Amino acid sequence: MMNFFYESKNIGVVGYGKTGYSTVRALEKFGANIFLFDDKIIDSPYYQSLENFDWQKLDLLVVSPGIHLWWDIHPAVKHARRFFIPIINDLDIFQSVTNGKVIAITGTNGKSTTTALIHHIFQNKYKTEIGGNFGNPVLDLRKNSDFYVLELSSYQLESCNLLGFDTAILLNITPDHLTRHGGMEGYISTKQKIFANTKENSTAIIGIDDEYCRHILDFISHPKIIKISGKEVPENGIGWHENNLVDNRENQFRIVGRNIPRLDGDHNRQNIAAAYAASVSNGINAKIFTESLVTFSGLEHRQELVKSINGALYVNDSKATNADSVEQALKRFENIIWILGGRPKEDGIESLSSYFSKIKYAFLIGEAAEKWHEFLSKNHVENEIVFTLENAVKKSYRIAQNKDVVLLSPACASFDQFQSFEDRGEKFRKFVEELPC
Repeated sequence: MMNFFYESKNIGVVGYGKTGYSTVRALEKFGANIFLFDDKIIDSPYYQSLENFDWQKLDLLVVSPGIHLWWDIHPAVKHARRFFIPIINDLDIFQSVTNGKVIAITGTNGKSTTTALIHHIFQNKYKTEIGGNFGNPVLDLRKNSDFYVLELSSYQLESCNLLGFDTAILLNITPDHLTRHGGMEGYISTKQKIFANTKENSTAIIGIDDEYCRHILDFISHPKIIKISGKEVPENGIGWHENNLVDNRENQFRIVGRNIPRLDGDHNRQNIAAAYAASVSNGINAKIFTESLVTFSGLEHRQELVKSINGALYVNDSKATNADSVEQALKRFENIIWILGGRPKEDGIESLSSYFSKIKYAFLIGEAAEKWHEFLSKNHVENEIVFTLENAVKKSYRIAQNKDVVLLSPACASFDQFQSFEDRGEKFRKFVEELPC
């Protein structure tokens, strides 16, 4: 396969992880001349040392999501800027070569569930691919699909230039990744980019349940805006009245379905409202939507029941990497034996103190353990530093009783001890399965 825009161009690729590897494979097919840069020596014929490279010969530089552009800037980015070389990412390449419609989803919390739900619904009518920050990198997705449902992180939006999605969804914003983006203002600005470069006949879907998104709503210019909420029925939007999903576009208050089946938790009401807005904006009727919702089983690593042992439930919530995500699990369960810790984020766990009365005991792992041991002890939560997830599971088993919930909900990134939150959740499953029944 040849793409004439990239054919014979000199293109640098920074970072050789999952996304970088995918980018190199695509550029090979396009006939580009590839120059690969990484912080360690890579076994690849394209690998180049950062030193003594002739940067002036590059036409483009493609950066992976982990590469910093504005804070702690990567040396390759500095060189590219010095010589005015355009900096793009794999999403830019994808946007330039695909003909299918793109539904892009971002937000601090709920974006994976919403992405998976939209993909599940659209499969019933269209040829649909899912990817981005969820599953496969965009350049690995099959060509000639009708729709591409993409979860986009702030890291991906930061380095993307060729925006302009057919359907752009911003669910919510709470403090996260602040060091990467230079503070809250930078983080908000990056998330807001999902609405940039508006296409004709495109749709912007935005949550109104937090102050940051409500502020963005006052400033975005878009031909079609749909407000969504998990707490109310917005004016000219989609939301909830009791257990009924309500389509209030044009302020007509149409009930989509009474006591409509939904995922557990108020936070998922917003996810469902977003999926419904994306569906009706793209030709999927309420009947297909509600039937699809019934068959959606949710996500791995998100309040996932692993096993019941002697009446105690073991729940894998490894995807809960910040306090807002953890809150949804603490709201849902009682008699909790809480496993938490890892590489801490900026928001900490102070906002969760109103739920501490539900915690029977806490086991702390990873880099956050000592700091949070002190905080939990001051707030009268019995806890113990156990260092590893395996120790936490074994000690939880020893004290768990009937109707207790052993909850892995870390409120932390996984990278101190695991490759990813998926790896952490899979290890939790493995350790639970090894427990005697």
